[in-house]
Amino acid sequence: MDILYSMRLQARFNRWSNTRILDYCDELRDEERKQEIPGPQAWSIHGLLNQMLLRDRIWLGRMLNKPYVYRSLDQVLYTEYPLLRTERLRTDSEIMNFVQNLAYPNLDRQISFRHERSQRDCTLLLGDCLLGMLHHQSLQRGRMTVLLSQFGVSMGPLDISAMPGIVE
Repeated sequence: MDILYSMRLQARFNRWSNTRILDYCDELRDEERKQEIPGPQAWSIHGLLNQMLLRDRIWLGRMLNKPYVYRSLDQVLYTEYPLLRTERLRTDSEIMNFVQNLAYPNLDRQISFRHERSQRDCTLLLGDCLLGMLHHQSLQRGRMTVLLSQFGVSMGPLDISAMPGIVE
C-alpha cells in the first residue's frame, strides 16, 4: 500500500462517515441539534458541524492555494441545518476530488500560512496538511458521536471496516 492509496481511502472513509453522521443528525429536531451540551467544551451538534466544515475549508483552501476567507474559528457558516448539510457534502466531494487528482510530487509542495491560534507563520508539506486535516476529521467525529449519544442516538460501528466495499 502506498501513501496516495492510503490518503484516498481515508478521504473516502471521511465522506462515508460524515454522511452517516448527517443521516443521524437528520433525525433530530433543530432545537436538539442546536442545544449546547455541557462539558469541558460546551458544544452543540450544529456548532460542531459548522466548526468541522470551517476547518476543512480553511485547510482545503490552503492546499488548493485558494485561501478561504473567514472571520474567526468559531464563525457560524450556516444557521440553517439543510444548507449546512448540503455544504458539508459538497465540501467532502471537493476533498475527494482533490485527493483523487493528487500526484506524488505535489505531496512535497510547501504550504505557508499564519497559524490561527499562535499567530505565527508556519510552513508544512501539502501531504502533512492533508493527513492533518483527515485525522482532525476523525477527532471531530468522535466528539460528534458523544454529542449524538446525549440524544439517545446509537450509530453502531463508525470505523473503516463498516464502510461498504472495504470488507468483502
